[in-house]
Amino acid sequence: MKRQYARLLAKGSDFVRDDAVDVEFTYDFDDPRLAALEAKRGLREIAGEGDTQARALNLLHWLCAHTRHGNPQSMPEDRSADGLLDWSFDKPGNDPNCMHLSAILSECLLAVGARAYPLWCLPKVYKGDNHVVVQVWLPEESRWIMLDPSWDVYVTDETDRILDAPTLRQGLAGRAILHQNAESKRDERAYLDYMAKDMHHFYRQQDTRCGILQGGRPVVYLCPAGYKLEKEQSPVYVSCSSFWG
Repeated sequence: MKRQYARLLAKGSDFVRDDAVDVEFTYDFDDPRLAALEAKRGLREIAGEGDTQARALNLLHWLCAHTRHGNPQSMPEDRSADGLLDWSFDKPGNDPNCMHLSAILSECLLAVGARAYPLWCLPKVYKGDNHVVVQVWLPEESRWIMLDPSWDVYVTDETDRILDAPTLRQGLAGRAILHQNAESKRDERAYLDYMAKDMHHFYRQQDTRCGILQGGRPVVYLCPAGYKLEKEQSPVYVSCSSFWG
């Protein structure tokens, strides 16, 4: 891993801020469009009968087998998971970006009853590139894991335990021994460098529901102490325990 990225993360490891607030996050499982999405795509069958982690991984691999990460110049008007899948599923050239793919996976997980949300990961200095991944709640273990539908990636520690975003950030800052799954479509060292660059601070939507990308969702930020978002108007900074709760 590039040392400068690890140093930046280590320097920005204190998230205790005087201006941080606690908020509640909501997940809407009852939107009839999610039931329609599940029925149309057969998501419960794809997810299978295992625990939440196994079902989430099945959906991750399924999505990545039928889409390809890209930087599209045009997009469909309907940016719900169903609209994005109609546009991109097995259609090379219609290649969603990380935000679109994370929204698709999050909505597919909601459709099968799993709590999930897209997480925006940002560098300290934005130069036209950031990344979006998905956090998934495992009720069987009372913890989150991070999945990346851009390249079919998840990261594990030495015990093969899949990490969540804050634990991955901590591991990157401390230059811990980390691994990624065999199915990954990206070189391990390059991926860990990329995530170290893009995990300085984060934001997420306060409400997760069908049509995640279609506006009207309050956005909240998790930023290291002393770091201010100069280009955002009245950003809401959230406490670390609330943000990851």
